[in-house]
Amino acid sequence: MTQVSATNLNAYEVPNLVSVTLGHGPKTLLAFHGIGQDYRCFLPLVEVLKNQYTFYLFDLPFHGQSPALASEKLTLEAWKVFLEDFLKIHQIKNFSLMGFSMGGKFALVTLQLFSKQIESCWLLAPDGITESPWYGLATRFWVSKKLFRFFVSNVNHFKKLAHLLVKLKLIEKSAVKFAESTLATSEQRERVYRSWIGFSLMRADIKLIAQLIKENQIDLKIFLGKHDSLLPAHYVLPLTTQLPDTKPIVLKTGHHRLIEKVAEWVVAPPKQDK
Repeated sequence: MTQVSATNLNAYEVPNLVSVTLGHGPKTLLAFHGIGQDYRCFLPLVEVLKNQYTFYLFDLPFHGQSPALASEKLTLEAWKVFLEDFLKIHQIKNFSLMGFSMGGKFALVTLQLFSKQIESCWLLAPDGITESPWYGLATRFWVSKKLFRFFVSNVNHFKKLAHLLVKLKLIEKSAVKFAESTLATSEQRERVYRSWIGFSLMRADIKLIAQLIKENQIDLKIFLGKHDSLLPAHYVLPLTTQLPDTKPIVLKTGHHRLIEKVAEWVVAPPKQDK
């Protein structure tokens, strides 16, 4: 069954946040995509898990069919209110989570807020465990936000700065290529800017997350790309060092094809790359 629904967070936060329902399995899974994507990024995993899960795939604010935030930033309190209403409307009690890249932030804060209801959590190259110093600088201070807006709005200046940082070995060349691909149009640039600022308060307490996973016996799976320079393996260490039984599953891919490779892993789990 496919169903598209729009759920109000509230008039001041996220009106008409869109979700798509796919699959017909007995378990429920809420999934959150990465920046510049929409719910369709998860279709490879829906195809191989549709008999196990009923998926609720969200278009996050500024993405897909969902509108922008009405306020500058989404708060944890507002997200909790939204999900409480969503779960009540859809009569969901216990559920699992999935987050890819930026969507990892949403999966982690949802786990923190609803830990007693979470059965499992799949994190794919997740943002939200280690915060990039560039992200913190760009989103927290008035002056740096103005600079961030300037460079996002002026692509040529951004490219010059990015290539300088590559030469200084402060960022990876592949990260610059990703940034350039997500900033190709004015619409994409506005989406990136507003998403970075708008989701900057969606920060989980990683120490608490580890504790809640243990207390509630949540099945945690972390998937990483061996060649992923955007979210490298050491970014998950603040969580995995507290959970010695959780070993990241490393697949031979970069960032962009990780979902596809995880779907292949579901069908036939390969030996992990060392």
